[in-house]
Amino acid sequence: MTVPFRQWQDAQQAQSLEWFRTLHAMPETGFSEHRTAAYVASVLRGLGLEVIEGLGGTGLVGLLRGERADQAAPFIGLRAELDALPMAGPADGTVQTTEGPRYHGCGHDGHMAILLTAAAYLAAKRDLPVNVAFIFQPAEELLTGAAAMIADGLLDLVPMSAIYALHNIPGLPAGSVGVAEGAALASSDEIRVTVTAQGTHGSAPHTGQDAILAAAHFLALCQQLLTRRTDSRDSAVLSFGQIEGGHAPNVLPDTVLIGGSLRSHSEKARAEVHGLLKAAGESTTLAFGTPVDVNITAKVPVLMNDPRCVAIVQGAVIRTLGAERLIPNPRPVMASEDFALFRQQLPGAYIFVGQDGAYCHHPNYRFDPGIIPVGAAILVELALSAAGQLPIG
Repeated sequence: MTVPFRQWQDAQQAQSLEWFRTLHAMPETGFSEHRTAAYVASVLRGLGLEVIEGLGGTGLVGLLRGERADQAAPFIGLRAELDALPMAGPADGTVQTTEGPRYHGCGHDGHMAILLTAAAYLAAKRDLPVNVAFIFQPAEELLTGAAAMIADGLLDLVPMSAIYALHNIPGLPAGSVGVAEGAALASSDEIRVTVTAQGTHGSAPHTGQDAILAAAHFLALCQQLLTRRTDSRDSAVLSFGQIEGGHAPNVLPDTVLIGGSLRSHSEKARAEVHGLLKAAGESTTLAFGTPVDVNITAKVPVLMNDPRCVAIVQGAVIRTLGAERLIPNPRPVMASEDFALFRQQLPGAYIFVGQDGAYCHHPNYRFDPGIIPVGAAILVELALSAAGQLPIG
């Protein structure tokens, strides 16, 4: 008789915490997760899984083929992230490198421990009528790791019928689970603007062009257009975090560079703002005579949860944790995730697991290892539900 997950997890807890602490102590940034990937691969092989390494650089996949599953049947995909952040966190978790500090300031170490725990339980069952793929993705923080794995043939090598991922979320009650019905995370676009002018002496602006004043006009116009030309019910956040121009206080520069980002939960609003940015550049050129080049690099689309998968997740949470722990439709988060690229190719859902403490990327952030059993139980139930098995005990 198969040991119920909760009973198994009680005996497994020490091992799960060891995985977490080991991963926490080796933070590596996007596409440099060599030690992390090697460690995860060794754990997966120790569980008896087939491992494919080097997908998208440092990405890897552990494959569990259920003994009662059709070997040609598609897999259920469960994904975690390998990378840490180039930031300093608490002293007991920050690793100093020649490139600067490294810290798991978003909880990817915990997500890996969750997925390894789920893999350990399912691997021990073996008589599963389902195939499960445990995907460890590089460079999520760069929003480029999913694309790299897809370009490297992941979806051909490992055909999947659905894919799921989860993320800790300070702000939801600790141990609760939420799954958004629709947009879960925002799109992300990088904006680079170049304002070009004929610079001149500040005492005689009429003899040239004022790129700084033009840049200020452009920035103000963008925010005005955003509030007046897009539907206020569609969320869109436009933020400019970089501006550079000039070398002396009395000389008008010939170039001003501006950098920013656009986030939205609506592809319609996103496209509209792209048009407004171009229009603001053209208007500024007309008013000031300064060519304004607006370059928009699309990073990832809006992460939309599949309605069928949302229902599956909700059922899994109710069966494993109880209805009182389910937040059926939490507000979407304005952060972005390249899991959205997997969702463009496959049905799936992105799940939030609540925890206390500082928000992700904050220098005082710490992943709560107490939610490892919560996340693992949900992922196990999603795999078993896909096979039409009985709920886990």
